[in-house]
This record gives sequence, structure tokens and C-alpha cells, in this order.
Amino acid sequence: MITNEDLLKEISEIELTQLSDINATGELNQSVIDDALNDAISFVESFIVLPDNPTPLLKKIIIDLTIYELRRKNDLLGDSDKELKKENESYLSKMSTGRLKTEITPTSTASVVSHSSFAFAHQKRKRIKKEGFR
Repeated sequence: MITNEDLLKEISEIELTQLSDINATGELNQSVIDDALNDAISFVESFIVLPDNPTPLLKKIIIDLTIYELRRKNDLLGDSDKELKKENESYLSKMSTGRLKTEITPTSTASVVSHSSFAFAHQKRKRIKKEGFR
């Protein structure tokens, strides 16, 4: 679902290597990254069932949470990381109630719906008496 290339869109390769290098070998440790990714996925699954074809927002949340977990394991969490996690929790809450989509459906198309029951229609303006108004 999430690859190292996805993570590298958010952080540099040097930072990813430093965050995953818990044995100080100077090399990228894929098992540490996979562990952080699994922690992030577990957190997401505490809110929703992970779909087969997630939306870009859901992928971004998983990426952010993976980076959060990597920084947490290295005791490098900042205030911005904690705020980002709270924001992502808010998105996940909305996804769990159905207010935000979690999956891209191949048959969905965007369309503009025109309603004539709006409060103000530009073509059918009525004059309003302004007497008594300031």
C-alpha cells in the first residue's frame, strides 16, 4: 500500500535513513520502516476498515502516521508532529462516520447538479421593499 517512495515525497532520503537506522549502521533499515507502517495501519484500522483502493487523503494519513511513528521511536516528536496526528485523527473520525470517503470507486464520476429550489435564483430576481431598513 505505502512504499518508501511514498515516504520520500514527504521527507528526504537522509532523514528516512536516519529515522530507520536504530543500529547506527548508516544504512536504511527496512524492517524498522515496515514496523512503523504496521503501527500506522493498525491505528487507522482502529477507526475504519482499510479499503483495497484508498483515497489519496487516506494514503497521506498513513504516510504521515508512519513518519510520526518513526520519529516517536527516535524520541524526535515535535509540536507540529503532535498537531498533525490530531488533525489526522479528526479526518479518520470523519471517515468512520461516513462524512469522508475512504475508497476510490472506478465508476464514480463528478457531476454538477442544478437545483431550482435555491434561495436566490439570478434569473428570477424579485425587488424587495427597502422601506424601514437602514
